[in-house]
Amino acid sequence: MKKQASSKSPKNPRPSKQRKPSYGQVMEFPQAKGRTVELVKLIANPDYHCLCIRFKDKTDLSVVIDSLFTFRANFSDWKTHDQRVIKEWQTGPV
Repeated sequence: MKKQASSKSPKNPRPSKQRKPSYGQVMEFPQAKGRTVELVKLIANPDYHCLCIRFKDKTDLSVVIDSLFTFRANFSDWKTHDQRVIKEWQTGPV
């Protein structure tokens, strides 16, 4: 006589698959960590789109944005550990 299947879950279940986040690739820039920002510029010309962050030590982080992207930015306060948006910016496809 065959054993009946147990209704209990197996002792070693397979680990659940990690879902990919809904956003694309995330990039970090550790070279900017700890530096004091002096100026942030967005250049949105028809042929060139760039976000430039100038630091007080005269170094610069520039992010060039290809066309076909939309641009959205916000400046937020996280002091209470909840986001409070202070200002938002948005453009159509750049």
